[in-house]
Amino acid sequence: MSGKKKGFKKGFSLMDWNRVSETAKKWGERKDGGAITMDEVAKHSTEYDGWTVFDGRVYNLTPYLHYHPGGVDVLLPMLGKDCTYEFKKAHRWINGHAMLRKCLIGMVEGGRPPTPVDEDDEDESDDDGAF
Repeated sequence: MSGKKKGFKKGFSLMDWNRVSETAKKWGERKDGGAITMDEVAKHSTEYDGWTVFDGRVYNLTPYLHYHPGGVDVLLPMLGKDCTYEFKKAHRWINGHAMLRKCLIGMVEGGRPPTPVDEDDEDESDDDGAF
């Protein structure tokens, strides 16, 4: 990963994401309401079917991938895994739950409390667009 923000394709800025997500139905809410195992999350690790866990909540990132300012390649390693630490390390100021609310699928089984990030924890990347 180069660690640089990518240029947006026309229609794929964060403003576009806000507009799309405001008018969209939910992308993947579970009908049974049951908790989702990490084994199930791990099965969804591709650009065309990508889930991640953030603060104990499971999100379908597939619709969002191409709207991410850092590009799809930044998010691909987070698919099928818990991204909480990486997200908070790169984006302490962003309310990811609000931004991805339409992508919420459910809660992860045995969900842990939110992962804190130490204020002194240095971001080793040289970019502003990581995760």
